[in-house]
Amino acid sequence: MKNTVSITHRTETLIILGLFCGVFVTGADSFIISALLPAIASSLHTSASVAAYGVTIYALCYAVGAPLFGPLGDRLNKRRLLFIGCFVFLIGTMLCGLANSLITFYLYRAIAGIGAALFVPNVWAFIGGYFSGSRLNQVMGIVMSALSLSIAIGVPLGTSLSQLGDWHMAFWGSAILTCFALLILIVTVPDLKTGKKHAGGYFESFATVARTPHAVPGLLITLCWMSGFYSIYTFLGTFAATTFHLNTAQTGYIFIAYGLANFIASFFGGHLMTKFGKKHSVIINGLVSFLAVLAIGTLGTNLFALLTLLVILALVQGFGVTALTAYIVNVVPSNRSTVMSFNSSFLYLGLTIGSAIGGLLFSQFGFLAITIGAAICLLIAVLITVSLGRYQTDQS
Repeated sequence: MKNTVSITHRTETLIILGLFCGVFVTGADSFIISALLPAIASSLHTSASVAAYGVTIYALCYAVGAPLFGPLGDRLNKRRLLFIGCFVFLIGTMLCGLANSLITFYLYRAIAGIGAALFVPNVWAFIGGYFSGSRLNQVMGIVMSALSLSIAIGVPLGTSLSQLGDWHMAFWGSAILTCFALLILIVTVPDLKTGKKHAGGYFESFATVARTPHAVPGLLITLCWMSGFYSIYTFLGTFAATTFHLNTAQTGYIFIAYGLANFIASFFGGHLMTKFGKKHSVIINGLVSFLAVLAIGTLGTNLFALLTLLVILALVQGFGVTALTAYIVNVVPSNRSTVMSFNSSFLYLGLTIGSAIGGLLFSQFGFLAITIGAAICLLIAVLITVSLGRYQTDQS
């Protein structure tokens, strides 16, 4: 009996490791490019601004593709979809390591984005279907922390690998880690078929999500939260560099500090969720985020104060976003893949809206205006959360 338990525990550990690596590499894929843009632009005989569309194409394919793939996860074997998504991402990443023209680079980035759009939402759906109770909270926090870690080390990892040869090496490093994750998942992930046959056709999954009371409000929480967060995050480096006269490397240390603090919070976020409940965790951390963002706008001209407030923001964002994801994954248990696909899409939509609005506010009124706008978005997210009743005992 003890041996069986030990084998099960080892298998679960390997599953979590495979999911963690897969989420890390798909998350880091965007961050890696930022430090490589000058080298990519020079190699492909274009400008850095044009080469940067490789990030946009990846995000656009992810944001559009995720909802389109969602119903497949509700009808087909999630194990198979995880493999297909991870494999497509692997192919796209390997091809980026061979790209020798701007058009092929864009095309290969699109393939990687499509693979990520199929893989990542089904990671959250798989976790929600395979784990339960406090174990679900813990695993969600651990795997979510992979995104935070990708923020902290994505850029230095990309630059370090590129030093071994050229910018293509960063994508080959990403491909190796993706291959490692895929092999672990193939060996360990069990079948997790849908519990029942879904009535209706392809679009019935969308209708089910739309009819479920807490689904659309939950997605709006993600949209508002991410719009607020990314509006300030996008221009944080510019603000810090101009205010404190930092060089590129020094500015990068700020993001590393933020990412590491966020990683710690996400990794241990499951324990906080178990103690306070998912909904209450979202509210508490959303309110602290609201206050931290306002404080950054008023006190952020002092470097020590800025760093302290950023660490606080990183911690509550890590706890809060992990709780929000765990909350949404069980809003529609029969259509987890669809709702999590929309959640991923709304995250990227929030990034797009936040960076666009942030750009307008920054150019017209300065960084303080961004923090006020971000605080308003976070407060709206909290108010929507407060307005929701309980849909499951462990979701309060």
